[in-house]
Amino acid sequence: MKRSTTRQGAVTYPAKIIKPGPGTVAEVFVAIQGEAIQVGERQLFIRLAGCPFRCGYCDTPGAMVPTDFCLVETPPTSRRFRKQPNPVSPENLASLAAGFVAVDPAIRAITLTGGEPLWQADYLKAALPLLRGAGRPIFLETAGVHVAELQEILSFVDTVSMDVKLPSTTGMKPLWAEHQQFLKVALVKHVMVKLVVTRKTMPDELKQVRDMIAQVDRTVPVVLQPVTPQWKVKQPATTEQLLAWQALLSEKLEQVRVIPQCHRMLGDL
Repeated sequence: MKRSTTRQGAVTYPAKIIKPGPGTVAEVFVAIQGEAIQVGERQLFIRLAGCPFRCGYCDTPGAMVPTDFCLVETPPTSRRFRKQPNPVSPENLASLAAGFVAVDPAIRAITLTGGEPLWQADYLKAALPLLRGAGRPIFLETAGVHVAELQEILSFVDTVSMDVKLPSTTGMKPLWAEHQQFLKVALVKHVMVKLVVTRKTMPDELKQVRDMIAQVDRTVPVVLQPVTPQWKVKQPATTEQLLAWQALLSEKLEQVRVIPQCHRMLGDL
C-alpha cells in the first residue's frame, strides 16, 4: 500500500485499518469552513490521522492511516507546509494553535477533524484544555458513533457536527443505535447532523434518520450534503432528489438545509 498525505491528493483508499498512536496529527492549516451550518467561517483545522471507517465518499483518504509526520501550514493561508515529526505533544499542538491565532486573529474557531478525531480521545483529553487557551471555540467534526469517547472530552467542546452514515452511501453497515445514543449525549452542546447523500441514497434510510433525530430533539439542525463527485463516488444527488428529501425530513424536523461542500466549489483544499 502506498502511503500518501492529504496534501498529495491521494486517491487510494487504504484497506488496512491501523489505529494511530496518541498525537498522530495529519495536518494543521487555516481555511474557510466549507460544510454544514458554520459554512463560510474562517477556522483553524487540526486534522487527526487514523479512521476506523472506509466511507465510499471520503475526501481525505490520506488521513485514514497514521503518518510519520504532520504538515503544518507556514504561514497561515499560504498553502505552503512544513513537516513536523509525529507524535505532536498536547503542549506543542496548543502552541501551534496559539501561534496561528496570534498571526491570524480572523480565525473564529478551532476545528478538530480527521480521520476520526475521537479515535484519539485520550490525546484530546490532554490537548483540549490547552487548546482552549488560544481563546477560540472548539468545533468537533466526527462520525458520531464513539459515545464513551465523546463523554470523555465533551466538556471541552463547544459545537459537535456529527456525520450520520447512510449505508447506501457509505457502503457500510447501519449504525443507527450508535448514532442515536451519540446524539443524546452530544445534545448538551451545540450539535448538528450532516447527511452526505448521493443519487443512490434510499428514502427509507432518510426516514429512519429523520425519526431517530425527532425522537431525540426535532430542533437539531440537519444538513443534506450532496456528495462532491470524486474517485469512488461520481453521482451526486439531483436537484429533484434533494428537494424531495428535504421535504421528507422536514415532515418531523424543524431545521433542514441543503449545503454542498463550498470549499470544493472554491477550489480550496
